Amino acid sequence: MAGDFLKKGIDRFTVSIEKLFAGLDKSATGAMDNDKAAPGGNRSSLTKVLVSAPGLLGDYYFPSELIGGCCPRVVGKEEEIVWNAAAEACDSERVHVIWQAIENRIWYVAVRSAELASHPNTWCPFGALLPGMKDAQPAPVCYTFYSDEAATMMTVMNDGLQIHRGMSSVVRAKAERTARELGDAPIVELVPERILKLTPAPWYSISLFEDRARRILATVSVLSALALTGFCFVLWLLTAMVIITSNANLSAAKDRARDKTTDLLRSAEDLRGSPVRDDISAFVDVNDGLLAVNGFLEVYEIKNGKMRWRAIVPTNVTADRINQMGGKTIETTANGVAIGNANEIEYEAKGNKR
Repeated sequence: MAGDFLKKGIDRFTVSIEKLFAGLDKSATGAMDNDKAAPGGNRSSLTKVLVSAPGLLGDYYFPSELIGGCCPRVVGKEEEIVWNAAAEACDSERVHVIWQAIENRIWYVAVRSAELASHPNTWCPFGALLPGMKDAQPAPVCYTFYSDEAATMMTVMNDGLQIHRGMSSVVRAKAERTARELGDAPIVELVPERILKLTPAPWYSISLFEDRARRILATVSVLSALALTGFCFVLWLLTAMVIITSNANLSAAKDRARDKTTDLLRSAEDLRGSPVRDDISAFVDVNDGLLAVNGFLEVYEIKNGKMRWRAIVPTNVTADRINQMGGKTIETTANGVAIGNANEIEYEAKGNKR
């Protein structure tokens, strides 16, 4: 029993793969021809799947929350129209769809992507029977599938598509009533043997909102990165220019400070070696000595490099203090004792009295 079951499964999988590739070849050829044809030609989700190189499909599966419908067609906007209709019907932005566009209408079936998470690589036979598909019958027609759990029916009309799901007896009665209302439309019951003869139509995942958000986010990120890079480059360039200018100014300031310091040192050296310095020092010594004894200076003269001075000091100033100042007593006056240095005494001796 296990060997027979495994053999049947392998044969079934092999037949599905052969039909899939045969259908893909025909659909791909037709899709390329349709893309080159007039705007009213056929387009489907199969073309999108061919471009994205889908993996191999497994067993068929009828989702419990499968929805379907028909929308007006706008050439070039089919995918967006299908996504808007499917997202609104499924109340989710992440949906899987199979769609087929013919002339001015778009036929589709859709399901939430979350429902296919536990059934990956499956395909829905209703998707292979949409108007314009290889195995589809002319509308109106009712397709039914009965399982142990529930039954599903897809009604294709000339201007619409409806999907119902319920108990087998209820769906069977509804199919018969719908067929009568549509003028004795044929009822096609999908049994495993008939399903295996269909050309599988793979699901196509659509999330336009997220794709757009990703593209916008990627664009904004790239532009922001470029802008930030440009700003950083300009900031680095300005900083480098400021640093270069500051270094140049600092070097110039150092050069000026060095020159000024050299000039000051040279001037100080010149002053140190100048005879004026000695004259000033001698005058300061005489003046400090007179201030110490409350004396006052009457004459201080430098002529032909010779210094002479004359001062009046109190009578109580001793000869030692006068000698310390480099002076000698000349005469006694009413104001005190007149003293002077050697040049002043010589000057007085020559009779050059005031």
